Formats: sequence, C-alpha cells, structure tokens
Amino acid sequence: MARLNKSARGKHRWVGFVVNHEQSREGLNDLLSENLTLDSWKIFDILHSDNRTIAILKVSLSDYRDAVTELNTLAGISTLTSSGKIKLVRGRIAGLISE
Repeated sequence: MARLNKSARGKHRWVGFVVNHEQSREGLNDLLSENLTLDSWKIFDILHSDNRTIAILKVSLSDYRDAVTELNTLAGISTLTSSGKIKLVRGRIAGLISE
C-alpha cells in the first residue's frame, strides 16, 4: 500500500509537557484519556528525570489550543514547549533537562 502524501496526512502539533511525579506510559495514557476531551492524541516520547515524567504528545492542529489549555488545567501537569516538528520539541526538552 502506498504511503499518503504529506498534505493528505493532516497537520499536527507536538506538545512537550511535564508531570510532577513519575508516571508509567500506561498510567499517563489512562490519566489523559480520563481528562482530555480531544478527538485524537498520542503519546510519543516519555522519559523520567528527577522524580518527574516528561512526555511529548501529538495532537491535530485544530485541537492544539484546547490541548495546551486542558493539559495546563490538570493538577501536577504543565506544558513546556510545542512545535510543528517533533525534532524541535525533543531538542528543547533536552536543553531543559541538561540545565
């Protein structure tokens, strides 16, 4: 099966966020499923650093603003960065961790 061309795949944003305690991928998935009202999202990267969890969430461009708002209203979760390119989000998070 042929891969969809770039324009047919839809636009999305990558949102980097931190959870103030260590959380497994499954636990974080459950937490977001219960609290986010977005149509579609997916956790891509997750890492643990200094008793906290840092993750990257993929959301559609149309849901981006709602995603950031909803993540920031959850207790113990705050967004760090976002971009249309995952490489930029990964780089920014790596810079924050190394500080």
